[in-house]
Amino acid sequence: MNKIPVWSTIRFAYSFTFGDIGTIIGLIWLPTLLIAVLQFLPYALGTQGGGADPAVVGVAAVANLGFFAAGLLLYAMNAVVVMRQALGLRKGGATLHFSVGPPEWRVLGANLLCAVILGALLLAYLLGTLFAISSGKTMTAPVAIAALLYMAGGMFVLVYVSLRLVLLVVPVVVAEEAVDLVRGWKLTAGNFWRILAVMLAVSLPLLAIQAGATIVIGGPALLAPLPVGQQAMVAALNARMASLDTHMPALIGLFLILAPFNFGLTLGAEAAAYRAIVPSPPRRV
Repeated sequence: MNKIPVWSTIRFAYSFTFGDIGTIIGLIWLPTLLIAVLQFLPYALGTQGGGADPAVVGVAAVANLGFFAAGLLLYAMNAVVVMRQALGLRKGGATLHFSVGPPEWRVLGANLLCAVILGALLLAYLLGTLFAISSGKTMTAPVAIAALLYMAGGMFVLVYVSLRLVLLVVPVVVAEEAVDLVRGWKLTAGNFWRILAVMLAVSLPLLAIQAGATIVIGGPALLAPLPVGQQAMVAALNARMASLDTHMPALIGLFLILAPFNFGLTLGAEAAAYRAIVPSPPRRV
C-alpha cells in the first residue's frame, strides 16, 4: 500500500491554491455566491426561528431544509470542478462555471452517505457519553476511569473514521466516476497519521484566521468568561449566538472571502494524496 508523502502533499495544496487562485475563484464564485444567498435567506425571510405557531414552524423547517439541500448541491458543484483542476483533468483558466450533471450528483450522494455513517457514529458516542456523565455521581473510581477512557477512545475513533472515510471521497468520484466509500477506505489504510498531519497543516491556518475574524466581527464579549451555573451558562451562550446572528451579513462575507482558499487547500491536499496512492487511476468502461 502506497504511503501519502506528507510534505509534498502539503506543498502541492498550497502551491495549487495560491498559484491557481484566479482560476479557483473563476470556477466557484457563482455557486459560492448562491450558497451565501441561501445562508442569508432564513434570516431575510424570517424562517430561522420559525415562531410559536406549529404550522409556521413546519413551513420554516421545510424551507430551511430546501435551502440546505440546494447548498449541498452547489458545494458538490464546486468540489467536482476544483478537484478536476487539481487532478489535472481540467486545464486552463476560468471566469464562470455552473454545471449540474452526474459527477455533481455522485459527489452529493457520496457526501450524504458519509454524513449518515458519521452521524450514526456520533450519535452512538454521544449517547454513551451522556450515560457515563449521568452515572458519574454513583461511579466508583475504576468505573469513572473506564468512562473517561471510553470518552477519549470514542473521540479518537470518530476522528480516525472521519479522516479515512472522507479524504478520498471526491477524488475517487471524480477520477473513477464511482461512489465507492469502501475503495477510499482501503486506499487510506496505514495512512491515518499522515492524513491527520496533512489536514491539520491545510486547515488550522484558515481556522485561526476565521476564528480571529469572527471575534473581531462579534466583539470581545464572545471571549468573556461564562457565568457559573447551568442555566446562566446556557443563557449566556444563547445570547452570544443571538449576537452573532446580528452580524450574519459580515460573517457570510467572511465565508465568501475564505471559500477559494478553503476549497483550494482541502481539495488540493486530497488530490495530491490520491495521486500518491493511485498514480494511474483505473478507467471505467
